[in-house]
Amino acid sequence: MSYTILDLKSYLRYNSPESIVSDLSSFGPGKGCAELYLFLQESYDENGNRNDNFIDFERNNLCRVYFVLADKVENANGKCVLNLKSGMYPVYGYFSVAVKTLYKNNIHADQEILPRNNTNMYLIGHLCKNASYEWGKGGEYMLQQCFGIIESAYQKIGMGYILIECEPALVDYYSNRNFAEIGVNSKTGLYQMIYKVVEKFPDII
Repeated sequence: MSYTILDLKSYLRYNSPESIVSDLSSFGPGKGCAELYLFLQESYDENGNRNDNFIDFERNNLCRVYFVLADKVENANGKCVLNLKSGMYPVYGYFSVAVKTLYKNNIHADQEILPRNNTNMYLIGHLCKNASYEWGKGGEYMLQQCFGIIESAYQKIGMGYILIECEPALVDYYSNRNFAEIGVNSKTGLYQMIYKVVEKFPDII
């Protein structure tokens, strides 16, 4: 099976924001990647203020969201697909890439790993497989796609680290891929792990 990476920005160029919520309705709770489904919905805090979602982040250029699409199908069999003009494509997962400033005084672990008090770095904000599809190597595939996108930006603009935040169960997975644990996000409880970009993408001289 082959896969295609489609960014949300390109999708929104030809489709309305409302249409993607409808197209991805089968991402709903209980059908895999409920987080994506919820993050595409309008939601409000206790004061009635609207929370930002993926579409807002895209419009404000705060991140880029990417969908992993499999080969076109004729029948979705109730599983998640993205409806494009050319047909229906199963959505096997999604991930996002952004830039974040990490402040050293917010880190409660190995502070010597960062060179400065405030360090700008790439953020892999979300990386999620669709639980309704069998895809054993999906996480590895999406991580390599993130690295490819970041490498292109790194060669043009620099920044030496990648940050990812993950559940405790995934700490060993990322540790085995050369991410170093540096602390816990006090707001989300997620573990923060960073990767030295220069070790994977040496400068071309």
